[in-house]
Amino acid sequence: KNIEKLMLKDLNDKNINFSMNVEPDTLELTADSEQIEQVIINLLVNAVFALEGKENSAISLTAHLDERGKVLIKTTDNGPGIPEEAVDKIFIPFFSTKKSGSGVGLSLSRQIMRAHGGNIRVSSKPGETIFTLRF
Repeated sequence: KNIEKLMLKDLNDKNINFSMNVEPDTLELTADSEQIEQVIINLLVNAVFALEGKENSAISLTAHLDERGKVLIKTTDNGPGIPEEAVDKIFIPFFSTKKSGSGVGLSLSRQIMRAHGGNIRVSSKPGETIFTLRF
């Protein structure tokens, strides 16, 4: 909910449809909340950037348990997708597909996830990019 409050103005200003779904409502994650918020906000900011100028743009944030009882958090956007040649490089420090990007956001996000015993994965195709945080 904190993340939604922080991002809502930017999402509304850019006419991005945002949805959030947590199942079950009582889902709990034992982690450094500030660090995980930082990871999720970074993913959402990247998604907002990817959707720049796109009509009917949408971002969803979902959290649920996988079949083994592990927490999964996913961000999905309907942007152009990450170029195939860049997908393998996006977690490398200082690599960025953005002209103004520093290339530290996803690298730092991966470090944070690893420090929590989890990982971050990406799946991308034209019209959809999904980042999955697995704890």
